[in-house]
Amino acid sequence: MIVRIGIMALRACVVLALILGILLWINAVPGGIVMVHMLLGILAVVALWMLAYGIATAPKGRNIGLAIGAFVMGLLLPIIGLGQLSWLYLGASTHIVIQIVHLLVGLLAIGVGEMIAGRYKRLNKAEKQLA
Repeated sequence: MIVRIGIMALRACVVLALILGILLWINAVPGGIVMVHMLLGILAVVALWMLAYGIATAPKGRNIGLAIGAFVMGLLLPIIGLGQLSWLYLGASTHIVIQIVHLLVGLLAIGVGEMIAGRYKRLNKAEKQLA
């Protein structure tokens, strides 16, 4: 149950954060929307950590490596995202690189979450077939 809720929350938060992030990137929305984008990012990290907990504590087929990877990805996302605020003054060319890295880490986070959900689903399916 925790994995099903976690992946749905992760999907919703990442899609909304991605849309807002792109709109912020092209200056199509006011800067005050940054806080909503950040809140969605925090919720996405919490959902990713829920998934990591789910796969780390699975009764059969737990995957500690995947859980640690998800935890690290969840740490990197806000560090890079919040770091943009202070790294902005390094120069325009540097800032675009940081924005791209932040986008890629966000996309990797959804990928890791999908990997966890898929693995958990396969484990449950195999367990039901054996029973």
